[in-house]
Amino acid sequence: MNWQSRIGVLVIYGFDFLKHRRRISSRREIVRFKGDKKNGRIRISGSFEITTLQKWCRIGLVFRFSETVKWYEYEPSIGLRFNPYRVSIADHMGKVLFSEKRSFMEFASLFKTAYAGQRFLGRYTATHKGEVAILEFIPPYPGRYKLDFDLVADEDFSEPGHKRMTSFQELTLYVREGVKPMEGSEYPHKRVNLSKKST
Repeated sequence: MNWQSRIGVLVIYGFDFLKHRRRISSRREIVRFKGDKKNGRIRISGSFEITTLQKWCRIGLVFRFSETVKWYEYEPSIGLRFNPYRVSIADHMGKVLFSEKRSFMEFASLFKTAYAGQRFLGRYTATHKGEVAILEFIPPYPGRYKLDFDLVADEDFSEPGHKRMTSFQELTLYVREGVKPMEGSEYPHKRVNLSKKST
């Protein structure tokens, strides 16, 4: 690849990155919680108030974590076991409107971890920083809602042919309202209309 082609690739990559940042950070942020790690977990519990009617809202994470991976024969699906989290939304009466359990590594393609599906012989160590949407939803009505989030932040996993360690250093959760839903294979999070689910 000549230098002109390399510059073209960098320009395209930079444009896609900036476009992603603009899309994910759009609209009004109504609350932000900074997670504190305790005993290898990050738990966040708090409330937020929705002021608009029938508008999309987004729950997102800003994070920094490190990982060390060593394997000899790697099965791609094994990566989806790591760093599971649970997120739930309840109304002011305590009725749970949405609950989901998922692996944080399902979003790994957005910030390039070791999980690309290829065979890898050796050791991989990296620190990852980024921002990712984990849920977009339409609340049934304006008002106050309660959010609970629980992440396994430290992992130390070992089996024949595979060893992995993960540690989250920083994690912040935010809620924004009036967003435009992000769709496409690069956005694997769910988009749900809670006003339909609650009827």
